[in-house]
Amino acid sequence: MLKTLSKWLLGLLTFTVILITAYLLWFKHGVNFIYGAHTKEVDHTVFASPVELTVITDINVLSPDGQTMLADRTVVIDGGKILSVTVGGTVPANATVINGRGKYMIPGLVDSHAHILKSPNDLLLYVANGVTHIRDLGGPAERLQIRDEIEQGRVGPRMFVASPPIDSMGLLEGTFWEFITFHKNTHDVDHAKSMVKEFADQGYDAIKIYHLDMPSYRAVNGLAAELGVPTTGHFPLTMELSELAVTQQKEVAHLEEIVRVLIREFGSINDKGSDAFYAHVEGRSDDIIDDLLANDITVNSVLWFMESIHDQFSNLEVALQEVAIEYANPGLVEGTKDSEEFKVGWLPGYNQFEATSDPSQEIYKKNDIFWKAREKAHHILLKAMVRRGVKIVAGTDSGANLVVPGFSMHDELTSLNLGGMSSAQTLATATKNPAELMNSNAGIIEAGRRADLVILNKNPLIDIENTRTIDTVILNGRVFDRGQLDAMLEAVKKANANSRKLNIDKYH
Repeated sequence: MLKTLSKWLLGLLTFTVILITAYLLWFKHGVNFIYGAHTKEVDHTVFASPVELTVITDINVLSPDGQTMLADRTVVIDGGKILSVTVGGTVPANATVINGRGKYMIPGLVDSHAHILKSPNDLLLYVANGVTHIRDLGGPAERLQIRDEIEQGRVGPRMFVASPPIDSMGLLEGTFWEFITFHKNTHDVDHAKSMVKEFADQGYDAIKIYHLDMPSYRAVNGLAAELGVPTTGHFPLTMELSELAVTQQKEVAHLEEIVRVLIREFGSINDKGSDAFYAHVEGRSDDIIDDLLANDITVNSVLWFMESIHDQFSNLEVALQEVAIEYANPGLVEGTKDSEEFKVGWLPGYNQFEATSDPSQEIYKKNDIFWKAREKAHHILLKAMVRRGVKIVAGTDSGANLVVPGFSMHDELTSLNLGGMSSAQTLATATKNPAELMNSNAGIIEAGRRADLVILNKNPLIDIENTRTIDTVILNGRVFDRGQLDAMLEAVKKANANSRKLNIDKYH
């Protein structure tokens, strides 16, 4: 009898383990789809371009201080570097010559907050949009391999790769959530520090922090500082803004991080009123900025995405028509929906931000007030930071709802410009500022710098929208003309169309 019962229990246990394993694998398969893993990868080798001695003649070049365009320059590049920038200048007999008359050269753009997820085709979208460097803020080890492949010649923007996010939101270390996402969970200071050491040894460029508990947050930042590895990311959910005076976190990954704490400080916007909340934000801005400046903390913008959330809430159909949705990975766009409470995706019925199909007028009004106030708080902070000279880098949080890789860089620059930055200041957030943050030998056009450059048909200092008028992209000395850039875009669009399960024709 006991022997039979033991066999039965063993069989039940085996069946349960198999069932749980099957569920985990099924769930991970679904997560991989949402991350874009099931879209066919474009053959990037067909866009390979050699490094050649190249001369661009008679072109207007952005000055090293980023304030003016220097007319009639001759730019010589070879071996992936800028050899000279001169007035007039001779052209070597064996050089490939590009006539730059009437055109404008700027440094290649940097998206300082990007997520490749499992969508390598996005790399081509970045290049086609003049983005020659991205900062992937939180990815698995395979991202390091892609970073190395690009350094060795693969077509794609240069990559700065932050570690998988170190988080305290899960219940246990090594949990189911960790199995299906990039996050690494911890509730122990020593364990958190061991992960920092491990990620530093693996060669990550930064440590990504998520919603850690306060002891782990301080320990992670402290050890990373000792190891000379910068930290970037989110604040603990209980953190007070006074912590900015002493924190060793070197970069805030979104303006939103500060706004979130200000909302917690203030209380209910619906109960106390939007005007009172705006006064609270304005009243706190200088103290916050004092600490950011004193501690040399850089702020990553991610402004356009925050602005778009209210648009997605109030009129998703229109918002979808205003982005280049056909180039976004179908996995991200289509997502999944288990219930009204758990929705992932961009489209109606799948979008977590859209107003519910039949909301009560009271609920709609409260949400509308909240999203509008949250957006305006970003603008209040941005204006104050620009006035006081806080270091700001342009990031898009690509991969988030309606944030199309590459294209979103230009959306972000437009938002920053409309938010109070001059065109020159705006351009610096995507060129000089991130280059300084990463100690990159790019971001400025002068001899000795890395040849990551964009040739435009119109002057972006006159209108920042002109960053979209891309004629040629030069990526580490490799030249991609408009025809090649269009071919990249077409290849990604075709791969997406062949992988799509839901029709999106009405949106593009």
